[in-house]
Amino acid sequence: MIRKLRWKFSAIMMIIVGLLLAVIFITLYCTTKANYVRRSMDTLHSAMMEDYPASMREQTGYAEGQSASFNEQSESNRQDTPNGQAALNRQDPPARQQPSAGQRSPARPRRQELPLMVVDKRQGNYSVVKNQLLNTESREAETLVSLAESMGGESGTLKDRHLRYLRGKTMPDQTVRYVFADIYEEQNSLYWQLIHSSIIGASSFAVLFLFSILLSRWAVKPVEDAWQQQRQFVADASHELKTPLTVILSNADMLEKDRDIPEGKNRQRISHIKAESLRMKQLTESLLTLARSDSGQETAVCAPVDLSFIVNSSLMTFEPLVFDMDKHIIYDIEASLHVNGDEKKLRQLSDILLDNACKYSLDKGSIRVTLKKSGTKEALLTVSNEGTPLTKEEIRHLFLRFYRADTARSNIPGYGLGLSIAQSIVSEHGGRIDVSTDGSRVNSFMVRLPLQE
Repeated sequence: MIRKLRWKFSAIMMIIVGLLLAVIFITLYCTTKANYVRRSMDTLHSAMMEDYPASMREQTGYAEGQSASFNEQSESNRQDTPNGQAALNRQDPPARQQPSAGQRSPARPRRQELPLMVVDKRQGNYSVVKNQLLNTESREAETLVSLAESMGGESGTLKDRHLRYLRGKTMPDQTVRYVFADIYEEQNSLYWQLIHSSIIGASSFAVLFLFSILLSRWAVKPVEDAWQQQRQFVADASHELKTPLTVILSNADMLEKDRDIPEGKNRQRISHIKAESLRMKQLTESLLTLARSDSGQETAVCAPVDLSFIVNSSLMTFEPLVFDMDKHIIYDIEASLHVNGDEKKLRQLSDILLDNACKYSLDKGSIRVTLKKSGTKEALLTVSNEGTPLTKEEIRHLFLRFYRADTARSNIPGYGLGLSIAQSIVSEHGGRIDVSTDGSRVNSFMVRLPLQE
């Protein structure tokens, strides 16, 4: 139990740590990517209006000092020629004034520019205004524009070409400008950021996992100490009770055989003393068995044994009892199924399951026992009985110590330790025990044990 508690503590810690690391690295990646996208889009917008005549900037919605955005231009910004037709003002923008000697030019923010290609498309003709792309020739402009048009939208990414594009609005002379920016550096940086984040995350996770194991040992130490003290108390108390109970039973046997005691209430009292002493002895032996199993002092002495013979022997013992209870038993035992195990404990396991089926089966009900191969590596022992169907809540707590089901079942003699002992025996043999119900009247216990290789 303590080991399970420690693993659960470590698992919870690692889930929390994993979520935190994931949030941190995902946030870092998304932030970095957003910065790269913003930088490249700013460059694309700036390049979109570079070398545009001033009047064309006005007609396409750009203004000097503003980022490139394609707003609709009002009719008031259009200029009519004398003949009444709209014409473009092709005048070049005024040259920038150079600072005179002794004057310093105004400070500008320095920004690393991306390699660009600027392409104008007009009536099926392509004109490369600028090409700074190292691995892309100007004759590929038509291909790039076609790819951008197939993507749709005013902007997008050509991942295979390591390019991001921006499409301008159609100008009055039917010219459409496309600007392509090289984002290989961006993609490469993001790729290596993912690699480094994965390495750092995995290393951090491994280190924190080791730390969580050490921390779990410290965190559950008080629980472990309390559990150890409880187990020791149960073991000591059970051991100390064995001797006085043995003395009581011996004296009760002697009194029962004494002919000087007349028949009547005294003999009934002696019978009650003997019966209750036997029950107490069985309880202390069960508690000792569980205490030894918990502490690891009592482990199964494994040797090749015939499980079929063990189950058949147990059935022969219970058949008269089942007959006296006006019930009937049906069994189908496959011969010569051998497992590595402790013969005494496997017999105890079989007895516990049969005893449980006898106690909780309906009047005149049937008990079915089967033993067969399951696959090639397991033996499957199934004990079913007709009775009140188990609820999900009962199945969940069925193997807890001293657990008794509803009031009707709790009137049946017993302490609620048998199934706990059965589970302990199955675990010692490397097997698994399960419970199922059909929801109407049949409850089944299934034990899987590894076959002898």
